[in-house]
Amino acid sequence: MRRVFGFLAGIEIRLVLPALAVALAIAALWWILLDRLNREERLLDLTARQKTGVMARLVEEHAIATFRRVDDLLLDLVAHTEQSQTMQLPARRAFEEGLVIGVRVYDATGLLSMESGRSAFRGPIAERREFLEQRDSTQHRLVIGMPYTAPDTGDTLIPVSRRLESRDHVFAGIAVADIPSTAFLRFYSVLGLPPGASVALVRTDGMALARHPMIEKSAAWPDFTSPTFWQNIERQPVGHLRAASPLDGVERIVAYRTAQDYALVAIVGESVDSVFGPWRESARLYTGWAVATTAVILLFTVAFIVELQWRRRTDRALRVRDRAMAWSGDGILVANATLPGMPIVYGNPALERLLGMPIATLKGQGALWALERAVTDPAALEPLRDAVGVGRDARIEFERPGNQPGCLELRASPVRDDDGRLVSLIAIVRDISEHKRAQADLAEARRAADRANIAKSKFLAAASHDLRQPVQSLMLLMEVLANRATDAGSRNVLGTMDRALGALKMLLDGLLDVSRLEAGAVVPEPEVFPVAELLERVSANSRSVAIRKGLLFHIVPSGAHVRSDPMLLGRILQNLAENALRYTETGRILIGCRRRGPVLRIEVWDTGIGIPPDQQEEIFQEFVQVGNASRNRDQGLGLGLAVVRRLSAMLGHRIELRSVPGRGSVFTVEVPLVEAPASAAPDSAEVSTSPTPPPASTATVLVIEDDEIVREGLRSMLAEKGYTVLAAESCAEALELVQRGPSPDVIVADYRLRGGRTGTEAIREIRVALGRILPGILVTGDTAPARAQEAEAGNFRVMHKPVLAGDLQRAVAEAMDPARHDRQRSA
Repeated sequence: MRRVFGFLAGIEIRLVLPALAVALAIAALWWILLDRLNREERLLDLTARQKTGVMARLVEEHAIATFRRVDDLLLDLVAHTEQSQTMQLPARRAFEEGLVIGVRVYDATGLLSMESGRSAFRGPIAERREFLEQRDSTQHRLVIGMPYTAPDTGDTLIPVSRRLESRDHVFAGIAVADIPSTAFLRFYSVLGLPPGASVALVRTDGMALARHPMIEKSAAWPDFTSPTFWQNIERQPVGHLRAASPLDGVERIVAYRTAQDYALVAIVGESVDSVFGPWRESARLYTGWAVATTAVILLFTVAFIVELQWRRRTDRALRVRDRAMAWSGDGILVANATLPGMPIVYGNPALERLLGMPIATLKGQGALWALERAVTDPAALEPLRDAVGVGRDARIEFERPGNQPGCLELRASPVRDDDGRLVSLIAIVRDISEHKRAQADLAEARRAADRANIAKSKFLAAASHDLRQPVQSLMLLMEVLANRATDAGSRNVLGTMDRALGALKMLLDGLLDVSRLEAGAVVPEPEVFPVAELLERVSANSRSVAIRKGLLFHIVPSGAHVRSDPMLLGRILQNLAENALRYTETGRILIGCRRRGPVLRIEVWDTGIGIPPDQQEEIFQEFVQVGNASRNRDQGLGLGLAVVRRLSAMLGHRIELRSVPGRGSVFTVEVPLVEAPASAAPDSAEVSTSPTPPPASTATVLVIEDDEIVREGLRSMLAEKGYTVLAAESCAEALELVQRGPSPDVIVADYRLRGGRTGTEAIREIRVALGRILPGILVTGDTAPARAQEAEAGNFRVMHKPVLAGDLQRAVAEAMDPARHDRQRSA
């Protein structure tokens, strides 16, 4: 728009009057055309409204006359029936003219007591609308019922009824006459309707009684329940409107009339296409002609003005360019490279300010000469001389001359002609002092952020340990209480406490995991490994839960090798498996792999509650759950899938979800697929020769825990299960207990011990002291992947605090299982 105004502002004054005359001519042309089209459209609309109004009046009068004659017949029938007199119905004119094909009389219970003519409905009508209206109303009026289809002929019949009363004015039944819809359609067919027109007779509640053209007999009876239509009728019983039909979607000009004596509305509509079709064709022709004429006029006018203004364009562009260069904040230098020394031909005021040299002294001097006197070290211009010599762009930075501190940037670009000869040199000098300071501030801010991240990671590590310790002691001590409680009341209280502690454990695990991921404390360490080991680990951790719930948990074996972080990928699959177990009550859970080109798709299938499509993206957010509006803690806290999303983004693994509510879900993780590396045969010397472990009543467990409360909880819980427990608070005390005997069968150690020692070191030193590979379980509140890597290297198991007492008891029993021990050592 600015360009248009600028172009118009540049037009010479002498061209204003001719341009104004052309604009007035075009405006007059379009005004005459639009006015004519508007008048023609209004005339066609008025004619159509008058025509449909006349037809609607005819339809209304015909309907009133028809129902009045049938009503007279029913009134006679009611009078004869109430006086117990006979009546010759077939001889009445309504029967002879086909207005009525049958008459029925029903008693007060809705049972048929008399019929005449061809009756199509013989069943009880106690539930039909016309019967209920006559029974519940004390008014003597004609009720038009809901049309129905005759089962023998397929004809559409309209039942109308009158109320029967006994001599004491008690409801005694109804008299019904069946009017065929053809009695109205014959009349509609002779109205001479144009193509696309429609006639309908409708009850005031929207039910259609008759309509032309006829709908197919198999179709349901339509209704006219459009709120707009009935709002117009309530405001004005007789009128017009323009709307699309609810039956066939055709837009029509509709006239409607409401009958005064009966609950009827006569509707006549004429298709908008048939009314305005020929006129629209003419309007398009006229509009096309006007557009072509306007385009030709404008083309000649614009061509004339453009030709006139083209001569002034070059001078105006040069003036604008010079002004822009003069007002630029960057120094601009233009030198003539065809003359010796490349003398300066232009320099803007910003160049004078940045170099500290007047423009008057710069013009005519060589560009390199001027730049040498503007820098403190002429050697800084050596890259510029080399670049100009070979004709390429150059960029250098140098200190600002004079007493003003700062840094300047020089960008030089040689300009060549079509023959490749150097003709000009354009240089731009820019003050980059603020940019340099911003870079320095950004670097300092980055260092501060790194320090904050390190501090946050240290805090999370301490919080992970210190928060889990008291929860762990509570869980162990409560297991001891559960074994000693005998009455039902105490067991119920302990069960409630157990669920509360379980919810607290899930909350701590989820929150600390999310916090560590947010802090960047988890660093992936990708490697090549067989996926079968990962699936087996997930199966071992999840199968017991599936057995307790009565679910089938199946792992499909795979010999594929992938490249990823085995610990983080295992956490992803473990969270997906736990999610499937949590929301599956019946059926099975399946974990399998599919090869798809360069990736391996690891899929977790379940037959759980499923996830609606509109929530499949939200469930990966923190604290979002499906089907747990009451926040039942037994169904988790909504953090597992949030951890899955963050870990998959960190590893670069794509996560997909397919789910059908009520049938189950499929979570898919895509991992890079690699060739299996060459591996050596296992050394037979490494095969375990551990003796068969003793039973629990004679087995000895060495507990190493520096926290007194947790240590006592572990000792009490294991002693309740029949184990002999040796409890130590440090590595030195544990070695002393081992040397005095008895020899332990399994070690349960905390990771962080006093004196800067770790549980990993304690397990290793005790194994050396005993001279054999003793099963070990590392119980720690540190969830860093390094702990799992240490366990993998030291051939012992890691369990994260707070640990459920039952899980720890199973881990101790499995650690003394020789078959499992052999598999762990050979792995």
